[in-house]
Amino acid sequence: MALGAASDSELAESRQWAIKKVAGGLMIAAAVLVLLITGLFDLRGEPYPPATRIANYVLCPLVAAFGLFLLRTPRRLPLWLANSIPSVAAVLICLPTSPNQAADALSPLLLTWPVTYAAAVLSARVAWITAGVAGVVFAVLASLSRGVDGLVLWIETAASLAVVCGMVVRVQNQSLRLRETLARLARTDPLTGLINRRGFDEALAREHARRLRGGPPSALLLVDIDHFKTVNDTWGHPAGDETLRLLSGLLSSTFRATDVVGRIGGEEFAALLVDCVPQEAAERARDLCDRVRTRAREWEHPITVSVGVAASLEHAPTPTELMASADAALYAAKAAGRDRVWIEP
Repeated sequence: MALGAASDSELAESRQWAIKKVAGGLMIAAAVLVLLITGLFDLRGEPYPPATRIANYVLCPLVAAFGLFLLRTPRRLPLWLANSIPSVAAVLICLPTSPNQAADALSPLLLTWPVTYAAAVLSARVAWITAGVAGVVFAVLASLSRGVDGLVLWIETAASLAVVCGMVVRVQNQSLRLRETLARLARTDPLTGLINRRGFDEALAREHARRLRGGPPSALLLVDIDHFKTVNDTWGHPAGDETLRLLSGLLSSTFRATDVVGRIGGEEFAALLVDCVPQEAAERARDLCDRVRTRAREWEHPITVSVGVAASLEHAPTPTELMASADAALYAAKAAGRDRVWIEP
């Protein structure tokens, strides 16, 4: 059974936000830093070489303007453009070095910015590509400088970029695994291993969105253990917990891998049957009741279940409407004597 998780649209939106906001902020910060340092040299009467000085004053406003655009635009960036930003930034950082044929001392520091950004926001592949582009461009420019100084500076810069890239990629991979684990735990019932109410509500929302796009019908089954309080009161809560685990295993083996099964309350379970018409949902609910009645005879504490079914072919009910219909059907099944199925029209 698939566990509930954040929707793809939410993840994509979060990534787009990071790409635009972080990239825009770094571009503005880099432009301001370079302009500030260039201006300080001018104030001290020790200006940069003329070509580098002009390049700084021309490129920095353009970079800052593009950074402001990224911060303000509501548009989504194409993936190719997002992945290209760090490499282009690395080339722009190295460009002021070229006119005076000397490796700029500020470049090694600023080159760590696009590499770190790529590793933290985009992907390890983009980060290593950015580090490679930065290393090659800086190597070419450093080779134009005097004597061995350029080579030494390139070795220091390339080594620093490799270390920064490797460390950030490693930290990001560990962070991603931790976030995935926490997300899974937040949507998993610790006793049964099924998804909990939060995860099931997310699955209902995704299914509703799919129905609105013209997807096939689906059905909701609410399953409640009959007289479960008697099990806890007579044999204790450990016996009740074992019964819940046994029933969850039976539910998992009964439904298809494409269906979603969860524990949404104390002794209440739910099954979302995708691509399922009302008649089929009713048949599967009756089969579930029969299987529980038969299999539970072998358990230490036999049980039966009542099942409420809600499904619709004509329209796509909202998750709230679908849950309310199934809940009403479940109460009707219990009022009719339990150990049975009730289908809500």
